[in-house]
Amino acid sequence: MKYPLTREQHLELYYFMKLNRQLEDQLVRLFRQNKVVGGFYLSLGQEATSVGTAYALEKKDWMAPMIRNVGALLVKGFPPRDILTQYMARYTSPTLGKDGTSHFGDLAGRHVVSPISMLGDLIPVMTGVAMAGRYLGQKIVAMTWIGDGGTSTGAFHEGMNLAASQGAPFVCVVENNQWAYSTPVNRQVPVRNLVERARAYGIEGLVVDGNDVVAVYQTAKDAVERCRAGNGPLLIEAKTMRMRGHAQHDSADY
Repeated sequence: MKYPLTREQHLELYYFMKLNRQLEDQLVRLFRQNKVVGGFYLSLGQEATSVGTAYALEKKDWMAPMIRNVGALLVKGFPPRDILTQYMARYTSPTLGKDGTSHFGDLAGRHVVSPISMLGDLIPVMTGVAMAGRYLGQKIVAMTWIGDGGTSTGAFHEGMNLAASQGAPFVCVVENNQWAYSTPVNRQVPVRNLVERARAYGIEGLVVDGNDVVAVYQTAKDAVERCRAGNGPLLIEAKTMRMRGHAQHDSADY
């Protein structure tokens, strides 16, 4: 199904991607000035995936971003100042300087669950959020993201199996940026498309060009509305490309 976008919505999608890029450019400068506490992980080239998927959610829906999903935070209404001060571990940051990078959320207002460093762990957590929303009759959808490397963790498989067996209104977005740190996808998994793993759980999987924000939005919106209608979880594979090292400290010699 197609979900038409107005001219204003097209401009808003572009605005969030541009804001995502400019914010991260500023964070790179701050990192080089030793003002960023801890690591910094760019989403350069992956902005369309974060922005397009998050834009498909309603205000009542829940999401849990990962380290390269700054665009999703912006779509959900976090001001750039929150992200900048968080990375600099300032007292004025969302965690009052007690945590760094993107480890913050907003449970009460924006329905955002903080990232979990252990890859894959957000899958069962957000499955639980989706199941709780259904139990409470809220008609909400839960969404989270994971990289291609993270799909090889046990928590990912356990969480997806739970979501599938319970028919949870949950959307999992796999950001296939071709590299799990320094390991290419063809050295991690024997399948050509990671979305093929959806069959193992008996759920549907969708593939989209992760660099086409309109295509990402249309695919994510379709998945979200099908989940909201009670058609169980969906797996989306957004094919994109990591254009720098794993983090700022990684020269990507591989």
